[in-house]
Amino acid sequence: MMTTIASILEEIDQLKPISDVAGKVLTLLDDPDCGMSDLADIIRHEPALTANLLKLANSAYFGLPGKIEDAKQAIIYLGMTQVVDLVLLVSCGETFKGGHDGYGLGRGALWQNAVCAAIVANDITEKKGLKCAGLTFTGALLRDIGKIAIDQYVKSAMPQIVERANTQDTSFMVAERQVLGLDHAQVGGLLAKKWNLPPLLQCIIRYYHTPLSADGCFTEASIVYLADAICRKMEISLGVDDASYRIDERIGYSLGLDESAIQTVMNEFQAKMDRVTTLFHVV
Repeated sequence: MMTTIASILEEIDQLKPISDVAGKVLTLLDDPDCGMSDLADIIRHEPALTANLLKLANSAYFGLPGKIEDAKQAIIYLGMTQVVDLVLLVSCGETFKGGHDGYGLGRGALWQNAVCAAIVANDITEKKGLKCAGLTFTGALLRDIGKIAIDQYVKSAMPQIVERANTQDTSFMVAERQVLGLDHAQVGGLLAKKWNLPPLLQCIIRYYHTPLSADGCFTEASIVYLADAICRKMEISLGVDDASYRIDERIGYSLGLDESAIQTVMNEFQAKMDRVTTLFHVV
């Protein structure tokens, strides 16, 4: 057990952080004094990022009139929060796009699930009229970063983890923690802290599976929890652990979302699924 924990912690130290530009952009979420020109300055110094951002802004997903030709114009049309989200999609894509055999996820599956959850989390946040859309989008996008760090350990310990989950009628994540000493949400929280992500974002990533235990980010973690559950219910890029999670209805009700409201979110997502798919090809 201790050897596994030590190995996982070493893996955390070695895992390449999200790009510098993503880190800079994430600081904007924490700084109320940053404005459009600050974001535009970050983007314009990154030619590859600018090119990909413009591809996204001009994609069928947004269906904007006319042609978006520069980062500042994209910010004007889409707003700062939306452009920050797109920058993170571009910057984090490569980290997520590989296969993750330990969780039964083929190449690109973790990425697709991350994008879908981010979009659903954003939709829920907007429906509730909350001002944390940037945080919930990013939290949902990065929520499973811990899976990347411990995928190889989960793969080698899969028989023991599955046996624990089945015989004790518990979630895959709890069994993960029992066998490895740490679960993917804990590891994700450690990574977020190591990379100096905003404290609220650290909290969301650490507690999105258990928002009732979240101190300081209950609402945001609850939204990401529901987004995760909705993507699972729609069977988008499922892994071996997904069947073991049960939806806690208390979380939906705490946000004022009943089964009908959740079904509406699902229906709206399905209706724009073709447009969402363009994001997988552009990013």
